Amino acid sequence: MNRRRWGILGLAVLLIVTAAWFIPAPYFVLRPGTAVPVLQLVDVAGGNFREKGRFLLTTVSVSEASALQCLFAWMIPGSSLVPREKLLEPGESPDAYRLRQREWMLLSQQNAIIAAFRHAGRPVEEILLGVKVLRTLSGMPAEGVLASGDRIVALDGRPIRTVPQLLRALKGRREGEAIRITLWRKGRKLERTLSLVRFSRAEGGQVGIGIVPVTERRVQTKPAVRIRADHIGGPSAGLMFALEILNQLTPEDLTRGLKIAGTGTLSAEGEVGQIGGVEQKVMAAEREGADLFFVPADVRPGDSNQSRAEAVVRKIGSRMKIVPVHSLEEAVGYLKRLGKERAEAPNIDTPANLAYNNPVLMARAGAL
Repeated sequence: MNRRRWGILGLAVLLIVTAAWFIPAPYFVLRPGTAVPVLQLVDVAGGNFREKGRFLLTTVSVSEASALQCLFAWMIPGSSLVPREKLLEPGESPDAYRLRQREWMLLSQQNAIIAAFRHAGRPVEEILLGVKVLRTLSGMPAEGVLASGDRIVALDGRPIRTVPQLLRALKGRREGEAIRITLWRKGRKLERTLSLVRFSRAEGGQVGIGIVPVTERRVQTKPAVRIRADHIGGPSAGLMFALEILNQLTPEDLTRGLKIAGTGTLSAEGEVGQIGGVEQKVMAAEREGADLFFVPADVRPGDSNQSRAEAVVRKIGSRMKIVPVHSLEEAVGYLKRLGKERAEAPNIDTPANLAYNNPVLMARAGAL
């Protein structure tokens, strides 16, 4: 009888655990991702590929959580739970979120190319193509009329090439006013008429049609730049893309023989911005043996990338140096100063000496 009861109890536990694994929870699980050599992703035609070190692009693994994963996430080093509403916009599906992340990745690549070429004093051409619709908002005029991927090129016959242009064109318009939109969809030019609605004060109070827009553009350079990062999403690779592009574009090797990891959004003007998942990215870099980690500097109230990165390094006992930066120029300046210091004192600040008294880092540096 006891054996039978234990069998029933065991089966019940197994069924509960199995069900908990498949029951979705209103959270995403964030885990340390990878630290990928950027040289594998970026190709500047005819560029300098002789790097003694390497730049590392860090990622975060993001997955939808089950009830069981929520229960055990705290036990896995570097894992954290994030409420769905922190990642997804109102009414946004996980598929729409992934589409948005791909668009941000494309934007980060374009900004990196522009910023790197401008920093190097090389010509770069930015061709503005219109306003792409990432998605439509539920219950708004654009729903069912416009579609993801539509490219808006005119409003009431006036050319529209950027999101700021579209916002200026709508400024001063009245709620209920009809507007005529010219757009391209799958190679066909179409026109649609929509009525404006007013957003709530929390959403800005302006009138609109209910779309999530992004400026679509093409960037042309000589030499040409190719970035292959289709498997990565989000805007946070901009800084590391730009550093790798610069390293291939110019004869000087900025890596200084080090493993240089980092993260940060990048504007076309070279400004570095805050990102998400910095703790997981720091741990991914540490796992890959990075010597230093570029992180967006904490500037405004609420910024926390720098402080969080420094806290993680202290917590895990890493010797990896956290380097906060405000801009691409500042990151390049740091690496150039580092190179000068190492040239003047070649036995100081080498990977082996940075690893002194740390057996793990000594092994990485080849010290015995």
